[in-house]
Amino acid sequence: MAQLQTNNPPVDLASGNNAGELVPVILPQRLLILGSLLWLVVVSPLFVESAAYRYTAPFLALIATHYYRKATVRPPTVWLGWLCMGWGTYVLARFLIIFLMTPEHTIGASDWLYAYPFFFPVLGVALLLYEPVLEKIIAAVFAVALIMLIATQHFRDVFAGETVRPLIMNNQIHGAVACGMILIFTAFWLLHYLTEESGNRSIARFAYIASPLIAVLCLIAIYGAKSKGVWLALAATLPVLGLVTLTYLRLKNGLIVVVCAAVLLLVGAYAVRHNIDKTAGPTVASTIEMIDNITKSHDLNNAVASTITSDTTPFAMDARLQLWSNGWELFSSAPIFGWGGEWVERWKHTRYADVQYTLLHNGYLEMLVRHGLFGGLVMAIILGALIVNVWRARKAGLIPRTAWHAYAVSLFFFALTLLSNSNNRLAIGESFALTSSAFAFWCGMRLRGESLLMPSKKPQAEAVSA
Repeated sequence: MAQLQTNNPPVDLASGNNAGELVPVILPQRLLILGSLLWLVVVSPLFVESAAYRYTAPFLALIATHYYRKATVRPPTVWLGWLCMGWGTYVLARFLIIFLMTPEHTIGASDWLYAYPFFFPVLGVALLLYEPVLEKIIAAVFAVALIMLIATQHFRDVFAGETVRPLIMNNQIHGAVACGMILIFTAFWLLHYLTEESGNRSIARFAYIASPLIAVLCLIAIYGAKSKGVWLALAATLPVLGLVTLTYLRLKNGLIVVVCAAVLLLVGAYAVRHNIDKTAGPTVASTIEMIDNITKSHDLNNAVASTITSDTTPFAMDARLQLWSNGWELFSSAPIFGWGGEWVERWKHTRYADVQYTLLHNGYLEMLVRHGLFGGLVMAIILGALIVNVWRARKAGLIPRTAWHAYAVSLFFFALTLLSNSNNRLAIGESFALTSSAFAFWCGMRLRGESLLMPSKKPQAEAVSA
């Protein structure tokens, strides 16, 4: 997001020799260019829903592993790294055991993605290697975002009240989530260059022009996608974004900016209120009725079942309630460790087994059904430690304040979207997990003053060549 401060004090080799100082590893120019392109592909699910990131992230991991092995001094693996790799090993081992021991060789559905934490530490090392060009990579991400938003715009359909699919996504919900993430990152990217003078000024001038355009295009696309879950998540996130923005600007100027933005959003919402009511009204009415039934009868199961069978319940809400009911049924029958890859077979015997999806449309249930409370606890510990790494890096002045806020607010928004959709099982969720966790591991290494170091007595390219 910005020019990131480094913490690389010169380190001498073992006392008593003349080997000289140790200096950070510097990648050859061709590898800097290649790796930068690979990082762009890793974050590409923000624009194009494809699995390309799955094939490029391993190359970044290989580059990091190679230079990690070649370095004279390298960051040690801390407890969080061991936990991530241990969890990934556990997931893969459990997957393999269930596959071999079940007669039908059960493989579940996207169960292997829960082993991704295994790669978090090594991708943190990869980010360490590409730190010198990180500001340019981030600028390139926003340049691609602007191009993609313009190229895939559907202004005529949006303002005609039609549902559109933003960017290049499998459906409009995924596109709306992507636009919400881009909106948050764009806001803090602009705030950084408005409040800091340490970054590249050419990139800053680009940010001044591109950021407002990206923000407007994202808001239009989110409205056009008509994803009620994303609307709710954004409605909760925008006030947080506004309050954080106030901390960057002078109080008077900040209030003017936030109030003007809020007024414009409210005026826009009022102008399209009939379309919003048409989209969300039936769901809101059914939700209120269901809550009323729960309050009166104190029986959650019967109230949910009644809502599912009601003719007035919208299809999307009806399907989600069936999925959540099935998911809760499976979790309740194996609450500690979950069902692993067996859950798909167990799904066939749930109350609403004939529902047409197995994507649970709730990211938290996805985890609990597969790995139970144990898995939820481990993932919560990992996430909590990652957040602490980034927060401490900000307190130590190693990253800009905007980087911390972009990380925290985007996590908040994404966590809210998981309530109504399994975005952690989508390309955008996997990509976000890999990149945000790599960033947090990088912050941890910087906090400890760690880097990949080589003797300075040889030319750097020669010293680190394979």
